[in-house]
Amino acid sequence: MPQNTQDLDPDTIRTLVLSKTWFGFDLDDTLHEFRRASAHASSVVFTAIHEENPSVNIDDLKTSYRDILVSTTAGAFADGRTSTEYRRERFSLLLRAHGLEVSMERLDRLLEVYKVNLRAALTLKPGVLQLLQRIKSLGKKVIVVTEGPQDAQRWTVEELGLRPYIDVLVTTNEIGQSKVDGLFPAVLERYGIFASDMVYVGDNEKRDVVPARAAGILAVLYDEKRGCWFEDRAALRVDSLAKLEDLLG
Repeated sequence: MPQNTQDLDPDTIRTLVLSKTWFGFDLDDTLHEFRRASAHASSVVFTAIHEENPSVNIDDLKTSYRDILVSTTAGAFADGRTSTEYRRERFSLLLRAHGLEVSMERLDRLLEVYKVNLRAALTLKPGVLQLLQRIKSLGKKVIVVTEGPQDAQRWTVEELGLRPYIDVLVTTNEIGQSKVDGLFPAVLERYGIFASDMVYVGDNEKRDVVPARAAGILAVLYDEKRGCWFEDRAALRVDSLAKLEDLLG
């Protein structure tokens, strides 16, 4: 059942959070700067295409790619394909949209450019390691529930040095369901977790907070722009992960 709306003081919220055994997190743009890293890697790809085909404008490539992303990620990566397959599809569509040659050799080269530059741009959100270290020091378990290809999210966790702190990593790609289509109940059932025993933190209200709360999980919105709100457990919000660590004492 969803959590009831209830006015609470910070000490009560702290007690409530500390009572949880499982601490769940979204990955992209919650634990690391995914949009920034992906935008950087994509920009390098656009530049590479432009250098090979000077008549193709970089801004036009950006516009086309933005539309392609919307159409190809609508299923939240729940169809089981690998990150390479998704990226190959997107770059193929991009080249075709501008009347450019599509070959395996060219696609492989663009895929490598993207991955190398994505790796170089990966950056943890401030306070992530301290928060996870604090959670583990309390004997709690960490589960990452995220949308995306399983292989890419595992790679990201490894590259960011987060693997030692994560007990379970679950993706829409692995389960076959998006967050808004039943991922959270499926995760609870698969890993034998009671909803009342978990707190979940994510940066997207629609795709993280609302479905987690609907599954009975205590959910916290991570919003760097709107400030903190601890007075209602049906609308918890933090503007930094350090504030969440503060709740843990």
